[in-house]
Order: sequence, then structure tokens, then C-alpha cells
Amino acid sequence: MRILKKLDVHSIKLLSFDLDNTLYDCQSVLCRAESWFTEYLCDRYGLGGECRDYAFWKKIKNDVLKNDPNLANDVTELRIKSLIVAFNYLKIPLEHGYATAQALVDRFIKKRSQGIIDPKIVAMLYRLKKSFPLVAVSNGNLRLGELGLEGVFERDFRPNLMGVRRKPYADLFSLCAKAYHLYPHEILHIGDDPYTDVLGAVHSGCLCAWLYRGYTGISDDESQIRALPHVVFDRIEELEILLL
Repeated sequence: MRILKKLDVHSIKLLSFDLDNTLYDCQSVLCRAESWFTEYLCDRYGLGGECRDYAFWKKIKNDVLKNDPNLANDVTELRIKSLIVAFNYLKIPLEHGYATAQALVDRFIKKRSQGIIDPKIVAMLYRLKKSFPLVAVSNGNLRLGELGLEGVFERDFRPNLMGVRRKPYADLFSLCAKAYHLYPHEILHIGDDPYTDVLGAVHSGCLCAWLYRGYTGISDDESQIRALPHVVFDRIEELEILLL
């Protein structure tokens, strides 16, 4: 643990957590889900060739995002619209259009949410919960219930297409502060990403604990840092040492 800025732990009244690669190994789960989803779509619709490679679906998703950057604020909607575009490109439009694409993406999200969180981390969160309200502040579409975290967090703040922008914009942090009638500096945000989490929290006026390189050591390092966090952790368990 390295404290980089003045940090009065007694002033902290709420803990906000990023989820993916902060509390569990997201990347391997996501890769498995994308591989499974590619195979599922191809088997269900009799697709072959380039469709058997996830790169085909990823390219279309990137193209859709490029044409409508606002979709970055709702990654579920981005996947739904990308599927519609992909099947139109393949000249086999989805029966029932949006509703079918939504149902397909729902299957993907279920798979994408089936990570494993260390019971020791869950136990730590429940101990912290006795002293602080805990909330999730995430850009992703992870379902807390699938990960076994539904009872841990009081609120789950996510961006959307109705004007709540993704991190590093201040929107989610501001919503959190407003919901709990707090000043931003009374919130400690914990996350792995130097851009979305550290820059987002610090520029929003929140305190920030940076999990260096993330849960699995693959997140961006200090070369991508744009704002100085208040404290740096090498392991998420150090949060309990700092606070309790």
C-alpha cells in the first residue's frame, strides 16, 4: 500500500467499487463468454466462415460504436444493435428484430456474469459493510446476482442513454453523492483503471484507491495515469487494512 495524497480515513462515509477486474477476474470470464456466444450464434443460425471467429462480431460492434459513440454509455444496447446490424449484413435479418437481439444478448450477459469471486473478498466486503454503505459504480453490464454480490451493495450505479455518461465523466459519481446526500470528498472510490476509475473519481472530487494493474495484473499501469490517486493497492485486501 502506498499513500500518495493526504487521506483522512475518518472523513470517508461511503465506498464505491468498480467491479470488473477490481473484485474478480473479469477478462477470462469475458473471453469465455465471447467464445461461447460466437459458437452459440453460429450453431443456432447455421453460420460458418468468418462468423466462426469472434473478430467478425467485434469488428461490427466497433463499427456501430464508431457511428454512434453515445452507445458507449450502454454496452448492452451496443451489443443488441450490433447483432441487428450483423444479421442484416449477413442477409438473414433476425425474426422479431430488436426483441430477438435483446434475448440473445441476455444469454451473453448471463454467461459474462458467471465469474468467481474469492470468498475471502466477499467476507471482507461484508465486514466493510458494517462500517460503510457500499455501492457499485461500473461502466459494464455485469449482473451482481450472478456473481453472488447482490446482497453486498446498496445501490448499483450504471451509465445509460438517458444522459448518464460512463466513467470517467462525473455523472455516476455525482449521482452517488446526491443519492446519499454526501460531498464527493466523502466518497472513496476503488477501481483498477487509471482512466475510467482514477481520473474519473479524482476529477469528480472523490477520494480514490487505485488497485494497481487490477485483480489479475493486466490493467493499465502508471504509463496511462492522468490523475494521482490518493492511495495505491497491490491487492484489494489492503483496503480493509487501510479502513479497519
